[in-house]
Amino acid sequence: MKNKTTRKVFLLLVLFLLTLSLRADPPAVALVIRRVTVIDATGAQPKPDMTVVIADGRISSIGADGSVSLPKGARVIDAQGKFLIPGLWDMHAHLAKTGENTLPLFIANGVTSVRDMGGDYELLLRWRKEIAEGKRLGPRIKTSGPILESASNVERMKREGTVEPVDRFRLGVPNAESAESAVARVSAMGADFIKVRTVASLETYRAIAAAAQKHNLALVGHAAASPEEIIKAGQRSVEHSFIPPLSSRSPDQRADLFRKMASAKIAVTPTLVVGEALLTPYDKAAAIAEDRQGRLDIRRKYLSGYLIEDWREQVLEKKEARMDLTKLFSERARDLREMHHAGITLLPGTDAGVLLIFPGFSLHDELRLLVEQAGLTPMEAIVSATRRPAEFLGIEQSLGTIERGKIADLVLLDANPLDDIRATERIAGVAVAGRFFSKADLQQMLARVEAEASGKKRSE
Repeated sequence: MKNKTTRKVFLLLVLFLLTLSLRADPPAVALVIRRVTVIDATGAQPKPDMTVVIADGRISSIGADGSVSLPKGARVIDAQGKFLIPGLWDMHAHLAKTGENTLPLFIANGVTSVRDMGGDYELLLRWRKEIAEGKRLGPRIKTSGPILESASNVERMKREGTVEPVDRFRLGVPNAESAESAVARVSAMGADFIKVRTVASLETYRAIAAAAQKHNLALVGHAAASPEEIIKAGQRSVEHSFIPPLSSRSPDQRADLFRKMASAKIAVTPTLVVGEALLTPYDKAAAIAEDRQGRLDIRRKYLSGYLIEDWREQVLEKKEARMDLTKLFSERARDLREMHHAGITLLPGTDAGVLLIFPGFSLHDELRLLVEQAGLTPMEAIVSATRRPAEFLGIEQSLGTIERGKIADLVLLDANPLDDIRATERIAGVAVAGRFFSKADLQQMLARVEAEASGKKRSE
């Protein structure tokens, strides 16, 4: 009897363990990319005929093809004739405006990480958590939460009316005395940094900067004060460069200023692609915004909902504008070339959410403009979209380059981006923390977004 009981317990234990093994997730399959030219963004020259091995979401080894041992059962991709770069960053986007259905568009374009520059923080926090847990497909997100604004500007927006849910996107700061409580509130939300756009006074700007420093949060944002004040305040990045441009200063004065900014490690996010969008004639912009089928611009067919409502509002603003911006953007490009020459880090950002800025897609336009207008080489443009953002955010030990131990955010290209920066658009595959999406996978991803957008268009 005792033996039968023991045997029964043993069999039940075996059955229990077998059930556990069947329920457990299967071990992750290693990924191997062979015979590829690696552009690692470290500053090294391209390395042809390399093998990159990825395991548990990270790069486990890199070496000349044939010199690296391949894990058993690995998924092997023959990438002969192709080029591998780190995952790209969009360093200025507004995801709460572009909408949840656009998140896969970033991945489809090789944009594996985004610095969100202000929006509905609770929404962004949920998306970020779902992406990290693998429940939602989208880019890695760093965010400021709500934008700090002059309280009078917030009230004006609400009074005039806008489709934007202002109170969820912006936090009004009426004076210097209110700065500490505003920054403390954003800090308590768990924001990655503080973003300032407009201020009530210079004293308010200084108080916001001091409060950000007290809460150990980087201050970024628009040029809400003079360049000299921005340097004193320790602001980490200037968005959209300086508008108006610094034409009132002599070339020598600008050179001296830009050297000081470089020494202070102040980065600039030019959002050049916004300039192109603003220079688009009203009639063309209005037609693209209403072109649901994407006949005028194929990228339009992936967009819907609140983003298009916001675009329509911006189209009306464009119709009422009478300013010629050609000279302004030409002078801004001059400033950016001088900044680059002085050693200031230029970070690619698109301001996704703005009229005619297409989530994910427009990052490639920004890289092209950094080369054409700001004077970066294609290699410098790639570094600006990979290694520089990681360094800026203090996460260079994990991201930004193709090196052993780094998270495997990678973009496989069909052509050499060093010959033509526009080759970053010729995507053969994308790896997100080691999860590889082939070109066919990316096309299916786009098709799903298009189908979802088409369904939503009935309510536009």
